[in-house]
Amino acid sequence: MQRATVVRPLAEIVVMSGLLISYIWVWGSTFGGDLTLCVVLYAGIGIASHLRAGERLGDLGFRTDNLGAAAGDALRATTMIGLLLVGAGALLGSLDFPPLAVWPRTLGDGVAWGLMQQYGLLCIYYRRFSELLPGYRGASLWATSAIFALLHLPNPFLTVATFGAGALSCWLYRRAPNLIVLGVMHGVISFLIVESLPETITMGMRVGRGFARFVPGD
Repeated sequence: MQRATVVRPLAEIVVMSGLLISYIWVWGSTFGGDLTLCVVLYAGIGIASHLRAGERLGDLGFRTDNLGAAAGDALRATTMIGLLLVGAGALLGSLDFPPLAVWPRTLGDGVAWGLMQQYGLLCIYYRRFSELLPGYRGASLWATSAIFALLHLPNPFLTVATFGAGALSCWLYRRAPNLIVLGVMHGVISFLIVESLPETITMGMRVGRGFARFVPGD
């Protein structure tokens, strides 16, 4: 493998990781507009990476030609995970779904946030690791999942859950790369986690510095 073939995708992984880790642990929520700045830098790193790799929107998963196959896979996965979450919530007595009138806004926000996370997970990490490890089947999937999990430290529930969710997303993306469908799946599952499981388990879905400051019930 040529040196440039290794250095460029590796540099993109390192730069994106540096941005996210610094935001989560250092400067996130420390000044007005911090999230906007992070999103702008996040998008800028992604665009530069895609231009360098010659990737088009369709390559990344912004497409409709595989919508049926991608939606079928995602629906089966979401149904199984959703049943497990709701079942666990019923057993724990922690089901707390809001009124139906609130669902569209809540799910819409969740899908938008999920699409952003799936973009970074799949279009940056998974695609760049696939460049770095082209001869090792499955290695890019596990490397991507590990990074995704590490970004959710020190929340024990999210660290474990995102490792599995990251692997599932990569597998589904490899079968039918459709980022829109995976963003919807991410948003729906996140909604089910929040409304099904107690905060003593999810810790309010907090990570980084926010995890240490979170007190369930506040």
